[in-house]
Parts: sequence; structure tokens; C-alpha cells
Amino acid sequence: MNVLKKAGLLAALVIFGLLSVFVYLNSHFYYKSIGKEETEKIEFLERSNKYCPLNDVVFYELGKSYFDLGLASLSDPGTAESHFRKSVQSLRKSIVINPASPFSHFYLGQALLHLGLYAPGEDSGLYEEFRKAALLAGEDSRVFGEVGRLFLSRWPELSEEDRGFTVAILRRTMARRDSEKIALFMSLWELNVGDYKVMDEILPADARVYRQYARFLGEKALSLEERQKYLARAEKLEFERAKREYQAGEAELIRFQTKEAFGHFRTSLDLLKRIRFYQTLAAQNLISNGEFRELLKSTLLNLAKCRIEERAELSEVEDYLRQYLALEDQPARITELETYLRHRGVLPARFERNFEDLDRLAFELLLFFKENRYREIINFGRELGTSFVVVPEAKKRDYIRILHLVGDSFQKVDFLYDAGDLYEKALAIDPTSIETLVRTRQNYERLNDERKKAEVERAIEKIMTSKEIDFRNMVINRGTVFPLTMVLDGQKIALELRFGKNDQGDLPLVAVFFNGRVVREEPVEGGLISLSLETKVGENKVEILPVSRPASLARLVYRISNDDKTLPIFGPKLDRTVSSRAKR
Repeated sequence: MNVLKKAGLLAALVIFGLLSVFVYLNSHFYYKSIGKEETEKIEFLERSNKYCPLNDVVFYELGKSYFDLGLASLSDPGTAESHFRKSVQSLRKSIVINPASPFSHFYLGQALLHLGLYAPGEDSGLYEEFRKAALLAGEDSRVFGEVGRLFLSRWPELSEEDRGFTVAILRRTMARRDSEKIALFMSLWELNVGDYKVMDEILPADARVYRQYARFLGEKALSLEERQKYLARAEKLEFERAKREYQAGEAELIRFQTKEAFGHFRTSLDLLKRIRFYQTLAAQNLISNGEFRELLKSTLLNLAKCRIEERAELSEVEDYLRQYLALEDQPARITELETYLRHRGVLPARFERNFEDLDRLAFELLLFFKENRYREIINFGRELGTSFVVVPEAKKRDYIRILHLVGDSFQKVDFLYDAGDLYEKALAIDPTSIETLVRTRQNYERLNDERKKAEVERAIEKIMTSKEIDFRNMVINRGTVFPLTMVLDGQKIALELRFGKNDQGDLPLVAVFFNGRVVREEPVEGGLISLSLETKVGENKVEILPVSRPASLARLVYRISNDDKTLPIFGPKLDRTVSSRAKR
């Protein structure tokens, strides 16, 4: 009995030793195959399997090598079919040993796909293999992306179940926001799908992705309606993010973390400036004009407050404050701001008639004007009229602002001759100031002095942008914004942009922005875009953006719309956007 036990133990040790040797040889030849050319690599892998055909990695690498040889011999159908068939066999053996390998399922699907090209009917189950690969891959974006790309490229032959699966994995892939992969999927969608509802399901709710899709639609001259819809949605998302950044800034400001708060408010302002209100063209109401205005005002005000809490002087925050005051129309809020500025030492505790500090003086008078304290400004103006003021060259702009505010206050109480005297003083300093000339024209209009009004209008016309500009078919590249600053007098205008044919002989899709808002986006039919625009006094910015292909800008022509004059506008107008629905 002891002899039998010893013999059995010896046999077990021999078997274990042999198995260890076979496993070692299997691994040995597998590692020797690494880095070899495909033919030599296959020889080592086949030898490895002779010793231990239980290693799924060896079968997987063997399947890959046969697959690569098949790709290399596509011009020889017989050889290619043989390689793809061996690849399928090896990969199936790998899956039998390790059914949880996503890469084995993926390459089996690829091998079946190519085998079906040479042996029709033998590609059965390829979609099932790709589905298994994607499900097993988890968060491996490589497999997800490849499966999504392949399914999308074969969309017409997919079942409804496979289409739903494709949408699901593409949604997860696009959520990674890889712009290159997203661009590839969009191109495949255009070639094989073309259904806008599919893109609605695939695209993640991300402003950058929405803008990329809208740009793709524009460049490919696809649905203008879809493009504008997604630009409007992108702006809505950016507006929501701007609100979150603002709230984060407020929280930091409460904790006196002014530097961090300033960063949040600055980001909020940058996001708000990106919004061109495409919702107007898309016939949607995603962003309330009133809410947008309030957020913009609050952001500008808090940017100034962050700096003030760090002991900034008026000159360092004046730009933010003036932008805020141009939007704020509630005197009570401006009174609160004045109290805050005096309490923080940005302004003197009491109003000082110090003509040596003209920038501070001009700003304080602006606060008074916005608070409807016209009588106080008039009293100051009368004192100014009896004072001898030496104005340095660097302070002339501030002095003109003071003269405007005093003159505007005289106008408010119908002291028109006094207002005229102030405007004349301002013109003596800068005869080319269109802001002063428009005030003067308005004053003469109220005085019914047609002769002097006509003189001022002639002076205004000399300063305003020429009513016809010949660009000599200047080419604007696709995706490049051409900016043009127009000096105007605040009246409504009819503007025409005329385009010539480009090198391709066709007319592009062009977007036009006016003072930061989109006013038209459409294919240029007949080489002409006509717009009716409300302007502001001074500089107005026109931006022309060719979307689909380069545009050849020939001429700009405008005229004053005398049939519907608007009152002069001294500052930005956010609640009055003139635009036209784009033709579809």
C-alpha cells in the first residue's frame, strides 16, 4: 500500500512538473513573439499553443496577427479570406477561455466583418460581438469609440435594437467631449444617417459640443434651423453657467475672498459677452432679456466691489462702474452705490467742487444725473460758468463729460439756451465729437431753429461713417469675423451688405452681428443682405462672419430711416434688438 501511495505521489509530481514546463514554454514562446514581424510572430504563438493551448492571451494575439495579415493582403482575395478565417478561429478560442475579454470580442467582430466581404453569409454574429465588446469595456473609450464609429458607418443596415444601442454608446462617447472624435462622428452621421433627431439623442448637454455641431452644420450648408436652434441652446447653457459663476463669486465675496470672487465674476462676464442672442433667430425664448440685463449689471457692479474691497482707487474700477451705470435705471440703486463708494473712500464723504480732479468730478455728476438730481447739477454748472478752469490735454474728455451732464440737466428742466451754451463750450474743445453734435442738434430741434439745426446736421454728416463703402470684393475667409466700426448718430438706419460670387461661383451662408447681437444669418440670396437697425450715438460695431465658405464683400450702403426716427441713444441698448428671421 505504501508503495502505491509513493508511486501515485511520484506520478503527480511528474505530471505537475510537466505541466509547469508546458506552462513555462507557453509563456516563453509568447514573450519571444513580442515585437516580431507577423509571420514570425505567428510561428512562436503556434509553438506556444502546442505546449499549453489554454492561454487566452496567446489565442488573442494569434487572432490579431492573422487579422493584420488579412488587412495586408486585401488585394489577394484568397489569401485574405484564409487569414481572416484563421483570425476568427483563434479569437473564438480566446473567448471560450476568457469570455469577459472586450478586446477579443471586438477583434472577432472586426474579423467577421472582413470575412463577410470574401465569404458572404459567414459574418453572422458580428454585431453581437461588437455589442459584447462595448458592454464589457466599461469606461474604455477606445472600444466605445470604435464600436460607435463602425455602427454609425453601417447605420442603414442596423436593426432598431442596434440603432438604439448605437445611440446609447455614442452618447457616452460624446460626453467625454473629445472634439476630434465628435467631428468624426458628425461626418459619419452626415454620410450615413442624416436624421437630425438622432443627433438630438446623441449630443450631450454641453455648450462647447453644441457650438461644434452648429459650426459643422453651417460649414456643410445643412439645416440652418437646426444650427440656430443649437446655438441658442449653447447660449442658454452658457447663461446658466454664468449664473452659477456669479453665485460662486457672491459666496466668496461674503467670506471676503475677494481675489477668488473676482475670478468667478470675471468668468461670468466673459460668458455673458459670448451670448449673441441666437434665440431671436431660432424663435425661442430661452434667456429672459430682463434676467440677462440684471445679471450683467450685478456682475459688473461686483467686479468693481471686489477691487474696491482691495483698496482700489476710482480710476481702477471706473470702467466697470460706467458700464453698470449705462444699464442701471433705478435711482434708488444708484443712491446705494454712491453711499457705498463714499463709505469706502472711493469718493469724498461729501461732494467737492474740485476742478483739479475732473475725472472724479465727472463720475460724481454722472451719479447725480442717474439719480435725477438735475437741480444740483445745474447749480454746479452755474458755478462752473463763473470759474476759470485750466483743462490739461489728458483731462479734456472728462471735462467734456462734465459739460454734457450739465447741459443735459439744463435740457431736462427745459433751460434750452443754457444747455446750448454748454454744448457750444464742449464743441469748442472737440468740434468732431458726435456725442456733442447730436445733443446740439436735438437742442436746436426743440428750439425750432431749423437753420442752425441744418448746420449741425452737415457737421454730423462729415463725421459719420460714409454712407457707401466700396470693399472691392474683399475676401473674408470662412470662420473669420470681419469687424467694422461705424460712427452713427443714433437714428434708425437701413443697411445693405452686397456680396460678390466667390471662387466656387456660389454665395455663402453669412452671419451678421450688430453691437454684439446677431441680427441676420442666412444664405446670401442675390448677393444682398438688407437690415433695419437701431443705432446708438457714436461707435457701432458691425461684424460679418462667413459660415459655410469664404465671402467676397463688395459694398456697404446705408441710409437714415426717416420714416421711423428714434431718439438719440447715449449708451448700450440691451432690450431692443432688431433682427429678422433667417430664411430656411
